[in-house]
Amino acid sequence: MLNVAVGDVIEGKVADFASEGEGIVKIGSYAVFVPFAIKGETVRARIRFAKKDYAFAELVEVVEPSPDRVKPRCTYFGRCGGCDLQHVTRELQLEIKKSSVENALRKIGGIDVKVDDVVRLNDWEYRNKIALPFAYKSKSGRVSLGFYEKKTHTVVPMKWCPLHGEWAATLIQDVTEWANNEKISVYEETSGKGLLRHVVARKLDTLTVTLVVNGSRVPKLEVLARKLEEDFGTVTIFISENVKNTNVIFGDSAKLVWGREQKQNLGAYEAVVSPLSFLQVNDEVRDAIYDKVCAFLSDFDGDIVELYSGVGLLTAQIAKRLENAKITAVEIVPDATKNANALMQSLHISDRVTNVCADAVEYVASLAVTNENTNEENVEVDLPDEIVNSPFYLGEVSEKKKKETKALALVLDPPRKGCDKRVLDAVNDANFERIAYISCNPQTLARDLKILSEKYAVESVTPFDMFPQTSNVETLATLKRK
Repeated sequence: MLNVAVGDVIEGKVADFASEGEGIVKIGSYAVFVPFAIKGETVRARIRFAKKDYAFAELVEVVEPSPDRVKPRCTYFGRCGGCDLQHVTRELQLEIKKSSVENALRKIGGIDVKVDDVVRLNDWEYRNKIALPFAYKSKSGRVSLGFYEKKTHTVVPMKWCPLHGEWAATLIQDVTEWANNEKISVYEETSGKGLLRHVVARKLDTLTVTLVVNGSRVPKLEVLARKLEEDFGTVTIFISENVKNTNVIFGDSAKLVWGREQKQNLGAYEAVVSPLSFLQVNDEVRDAIYDKVCAFLSDFDGDIVELYSGVGLLTAQIAKRLENAKITAVEIVPDATKNANALMQSLHISDRVTNVCADAVEYVASLAVTNENTNEENVEVDLPDEIVNSPFYLGEVSEKKKKETKALALVLDPPRKGCDKRVLDAVNDANFERIAYISCNPQTLARDLKILSEKYAVESVTPFDMFPQTSNVETLATLKRK
């Protein structure tokens, strides 16, 4: 056993990248994970956490740098936890992401399939949403906004972010100046006191701002609203009350307190987007993924089922792109289903989209039972005249004949944790002909595809660079029934 202790400084060559972009230094079979180290480099690193088979370390010195090392664009890089690959060329970033998908499919899923090159559409200023915690600066005591340092709750104060446009810098300045000038208190986790917790903003056609607060009202809100309108034009402001001691950002609801909700351009259609609704942060990549999903389903002569459909944003994208598609969208949250119904009505596609409020497991299991019970029917049999005219003939007889059922395709876009195994088992039993699976986590995608591959063949795997400058990658897998 290798004797490595916290505080030790080791030196070695970086053998590979880990799933979150760290470099891996091998000392025999012992693995040391070093953030900001690049494959091929020789580095010195200080051990911060050690276990029997592996350790985590901080980079002390790059002894022999890689030709793929570049100067980070962001002044906060290395302290802020938002990015982890700004020090790497974009070309190598794409290789890292493709490898992470390939390795997960092979090692976790046991799946041998060609992975497409990563689709790259933008590099900077691509995020349409920002979520920043409030904090007090340690020296001045002034209110600041920033991102958490990675794997901590220490806020790194910041004035801008290169992953967002200039709008984010203006927002940060307006909000912090308002909080300081009006002496609005900031929530502190240790005491549970203070008002301002997070500001969450989305910039599409117009700006939507949500103040997450430890209370029910925000003083001097009009001062902030007027300043934001001066800089952004149309602004909508919500308040989300969150008085719980939790890491979850939002409270249970968001209350409109300024302006009115505006329709936003979402690619295939325009719609109001609630602050609590999930929406991909990269508009260009979002549209590219949906285009590929619809291309996969464009020649499919059947109905489409979507699970984990939420408020129907993806459902509507498919329905608007595939004008003849009939879709059943399944979501367990009643309010989300209600909002989805309103969206389909506003887009005039309610005749082709049915929103069902149900548990995904139970709904797919019902499809499996339906297939089993309706694959045969009684039909009249044509009999010879000598039988029909016989005095012993007792009337009509029937035989079992296979009944044709409508072909079904499935769209899955689950959260990062992937699909419930019970859902996947039900999908295997339900006899879908095609599956499009959108994932933001290669590990859970590989785990789920391993289960689905019992009945389905993986046709294609395409990674998309939804999150440039980070180790995260979005992936679309398409499958067909074996």
